[in-house]
Amino acid sequence: MIAVAVILGAIGFLPLFGGPGYEHALATGLVVPSAAAVSVAWRLASTPAAARGDVLAWVARGAGHGLLLAAVALGTAFVHALRVGICELWGALLYFVLTAGVGSVLGGVWGAVAGELAAALGRRPRLVAVLLAIGGPLSCVVVGVYRFLSSPMVFAYDPFVGYFSGTLYDTVIDAGEALYTYRLGTLATLVATALVASVLERRERGARLALALAAAKVRFVLGIACAALSVVNTAAGSHLGHWSTTSSIVKELGRERRGERCDVVYPKTTREQDAALLVKDCDEEVRAVEGVLGARGPERIRAFFFKDEQEKKRLMGAAHVYIAKPWREEVYLQLSGYPHPVLGHELAHVIAGSFGRGPFKIAGEAGGLLPNPGLIEGIAVFGSPHDDDLSDVQWARAMKAIGILPPMKRVFSLTFLGDSSSKSYTLAGAYIAWVAKTYGTDKVRAWYAGGDLPTLVGKDWDTLESEYRAHLDGVPLPPEAESFARAKFGRPGIFGRKCPHLVDALRQEADACRDTQRYAEAIANYRAALSKDPLDHASRHGLAQTERRHGDRERGRVLLREIAAAERTPRTFRDRAEDALADADFLDGHHEAAAARYAKLASESLDEDVARTLEVKAIAAREPSARDAIQALLLGDATHGPDVFVGGVELGRWEASTSKSALVSYLVGRNLVQRGFFEQGAAALDEAASAEPPLPTARLLRETLRQRAVAACALGDGAALARVHALVEAPRVDAFTGAAGGRRDGVLRMIARCRASAR
Repeated sequence: MIAVAVILGAIGFLPLFGGPGYEHALATGLVVPSAAAVSVAWRLASTPAAARGDVLAWVARGAGHGLLLAAVALGTAFVHALRVGICELWGALLYFVLTAGVGSVLGGVWGAVAGELAAALGRRPRLVAVLLAIGGPLSCVVVGVYRFLSSPMVFAYDPFVGYFSGTLYDTVIDAGEALYTYRLGTLATLVATALVASVLERRERGARLALALAAAKVRFVLGIACAALSVVNTAAGSHLGHWSTTSSIVKELGRERRGERCDVVYPKTTREQDAALLVKDCDEEVRAVEGVLGARGPERIRAFFFKDEQEKKRLMGAAHVYIAKPWREEVYLQLSGYPHPVLGHELAHVIAGSFGRGPFKIAGEAGGLLPNPGLIEGIAVFGSPHDDDLSDVQWARAMKAIGILPPMKRVFSLTFLGDSSSKSYTLAGAYIAWVAKTYGTDKVRAWYAGGDLPTLVGKDWDTLESEYRAHLDGVPLPPEAESFARAKFGRPGIFGRKCPHLVDALRQEADACRDTQRYAEAIANYRAALSKDPLDHASRHGLAQTERRHGDRERGRVLLREIAAAERTPRTFRDRAEDALADADFLDGHHEAAAARYAKLASESLDEDVARTLEVKAIAAREPSARDAIQALLLGDATHGPDVFVGGVELGRWEASTSKSALVSYLVGRNLVQRGFFEQGAAALDEAASAEPPLPTARLLRETLRQRAVAACALGDGAALARVHALVEAPRVDAFTGAAGGRRDGVLRMIARCRASAR
């Protein structure tokens, strides 16, 4: 008991482990069931045979001891709660009971069984009892590790631990109904053990069945039935969501296609045209990433595409997080448009496995058994850079300018996990790209394979740090880059946030309520999230926007003004508030005021997509002929949100009422391409690019070229790719003048990728 109190008390000082919640329950499940099992098994094996009493009494004693130790562990959580507070009381208690609480009771009962088995064996009973007691929880961990290694699974249901979600960056922990059905099996196991124990008669060595009485026979039969129920529950685990295998996931998704290098598994509801693009996308990305890394990956790579986050969460465990398993030569993603925004990153993990270490084929110490997350994620960012507004090295330069650039040696250690994923990934990718450019990609591969970077390049970390920072000083930055870097990278990682699981769950529920027009519930959930974390800017903005559109409109406007004026609020959220205020002006008929707000925001924004949308809305505010169509596409009205069908109808009316418009062609073409109608979209985008008068802004022309390149890639149109390439590299009008550079690089990378595929 003292050991449990000390261990759990010490663990409670770790971030997120203080107070009742998922992390505390996980730690309890790893410690307490084993402690209960060992304690009970040792006591039973140490008790003289004549003094042991009934077998059932020891089972009850084991259950009680496990319950007591669970209560001690929970008590440490409440002690820490005095220090850090409680995020959610009743939900956390229910979760604790279903996971570590039941697991601790099971641990105590298993200790009684282990003690009885050791006593029956007769030789060195205490040692055997302890080994058996530890062996129960340990064998379950081994099963979980085996499933992780041998299948796409990253989650685990465990009799003693309860539930392990498997991912760090999925902050919403929801085991769902599967946890209840899983614990139904545990309950059946406990009842079966108690019923069978009740008909065991103590002997000098061990025990034997005593079935002379009818009641004993009934209890025995019921015990066997409960044991059978537990076995059936375990066997049906893939149907109940307790575990998955490769074959069960393939069967659930229903379709598979083979490409040149990729085997793509996808939902049977996917259109054949889209499935063919998945294969094409994967094959193209494999070649592109191999070219960057200078290494050939596996001959075949299997890519699993799930319908959405919920299906991916249910079948393999990760919802919003994309996953690769290099040792299995597999990647796991949810469906998205062509080209997939994250596919290349995950394929880079698998291809890097060709020079990775150990059984997991990754970078790390002890033969890859101690991962180096900075190297693992950094090489994937380098192998398939983000199609971002700034390049990774520009973002790193901005972080240096605002004083949040850490020593690079720290990025390539476990402290990588302490920052937000966007910051850590970007820094690692930028540094590896610099090492590759300065010292050669072969040095990067050798570093990943276990080499020491200073030894490989002949310079110590301090010298490399000085060289890298000097390099960053020469990287050009747009004027607004620093303020956007503060907003993008200033958010703390999960370990630095308050109640992240609860807050993100409440915000996610609020977003769902808002999108299904349950506005009062949405507002209540946003407020609940803010009551737990007043610095959750996404919830604050969601509350203000929902109030303004669907609640107390004046209160919503006041909240938006407060967000926009708060200097400590990240720049992106201040700009979103200004954008929402401009939308409010637009919907209220104050079009000149809305146009002025939109134009000012667009001129100061570094986010290419946001700024382009602002420019289009400014045009709608100024030009009555464009107003209805753009409002339908981007704003909606007082009672309806944006709708692409209504927008399409209004675009047709706009086009019919005016002379040939580059903006109409652009909007039609972009929406067609995004929905997979590449031929029609390409024709409309060609009209937009060549129209007179031309598109009103450079951003619109940039996006026209980008979407035209996407259509050309999807269609395998080499001539169109050549035309787009010429317009980017040697244009009559340079659409990328004044742009940060990330989007231009992204368009050229995609064109090069598609051309290589065509060859």
